[in-house]
Amino acid sequence: MASKTQKDIEKLYDHARVANEELGAVKTTLEVVKNDVAWLKKGFWWIVGGSLTTAIATILNLIK
Repeated sequence: MASKTQKDIEKLYDHARVANEELGAVKTTLEVVKNDVAWLKKGFWWIVGGSLTTAIATILNLIK
């Protein structure tokens, strides 16, 4: 009985090792995606800033 339990424990450790290796790859992949999206955030703020500036200029021209 102890040998079956020992085999089961060894299988669980193997599964845990594989899961850790795969999650490490996923973490690395997510870091790459995070870095790739950084330019999008900067572009978003440029567009929002330009739109707000245009809206304020339009309102000021309507007031004149």
